[in-house]
Amino acid sequence: MLLSACAVEPAYNRYELPAAAGQPGESAVAQLQRKARDALDHNDYQQAVEYLQRAIKIEPRNPYSWHYLAETYWLSGDLRRCAEMADRSFSYSSEADKLDEANRRLKEQCQPI
Repeated sequence: MLLSACAVEPAYNRYELPAAAGQPGESAVAQLQRKARDALDHNDYQQAVEYLQRAIKIEPRNPYSWHYLAETYWLSGDLRRCAEMADRSFSYSSEADKLDEANRRLKEQCQPI
């Protein structure tokens, strides 16, 4: 069981879905977030942006949608938009949320060199 001995709970896992995702009755927002992550896995940034923009129209205060959008812009090289979306995610997440730590790291990565 070497693997279990090395397992460390990450501060944030981008594949961790918000509550009820992947379950019968999964929300439309959770479905769109999942589709966006799948698009990111295939480097289809435009498709991921489209899914996340639809999710944000449905639920504009969902910090995960904003974070995934920030991550998408970071991966595509748009650092300005990355920082803006990370700030939006911060504004809707709680201080104790694991997502805040991920937003801080992402925001640091979004700073131009």
